[in-house]
Amino acid sequence: MDSVAIRVVSFSVLPVILALGHLALDTSSRPRERRLELFLLYLFAVGVAGSGIGGFFGHVFISDPVAESIGWPTGNRFQLEVGMANLAVGILGILAMSRRDGFREATVIAATVFGVGATLVHGIDIIDSGNLAPGNTIQNISNLLRPALLIAFLAASRRAERSPASQAHTAGFDQWREPRIRAAGLITGTIAAGFGAGFAIELPAIGTLVGALVGAGLAAFVIARASGGISARRPDPAT
Repeated sequence: MDSVAIRVVSFSVLPVILALGHLALDTSSRPRERRLELFLLYLFAVGVAGSGIGGFFGHVFISDPVAESIGWPTGNRFQLEVGMANLAVGILGILAMSRRDGFREATVIAATVFGVGATLVHGIDIIDSGNLAPGNTIQNISNLLRPALLIAFLAASRRAERSPASQAHTAGFDQWREPRIRAAGLITGTIAAGFGAGFAIELPAIGTLVGALVGAGLAAFVIARASGGISARRPDPAT
């Protein structure tokens, strides 16, 4: 599978798959607000932070292969600027994981403008030059799908928070969130490392899969350990 397609799957589709797998195994995440929060954590972690930081490394440190995958000339220093823009969005994704205020809306706006803007540029290039390179076509799926998922889940989360029975701003909700933030961060790191190592040996699909499996194991350990500590102190208020 082309590395561009793997990148699209890894940073746009995989966050949803990971959240669904997490829900299936973590019974404490079943209430609606927690389900929505879990999807947002993986979308901000893997989708925004992982994609942004990965894009930074790609455009800055392996700029020529990235340019070739897009079908654009190599050696253009504008890639450095694009890399820095990716890094900025990636850092926003990291911070948005632990925040629950308007910072999340700001992050979604930044990711949406960047993704939609990049798609417009690629679309114009396709029309003008007929450039159908994977990085100029397939990548647009991720550029549009990721913002759409972020907007949908964040809007649903905000509606749930306005419910009179909402527990989103309680100490119990924050206590539940903390280990899941760490879990999403661990999975993001291992997926990015796996994709990078796989790309280096021309096996990005296998590298990404191994990274996801390792990350899932580490995340399960973190959550199991935290859940044991919480249940030993007091019962979960949402159960």
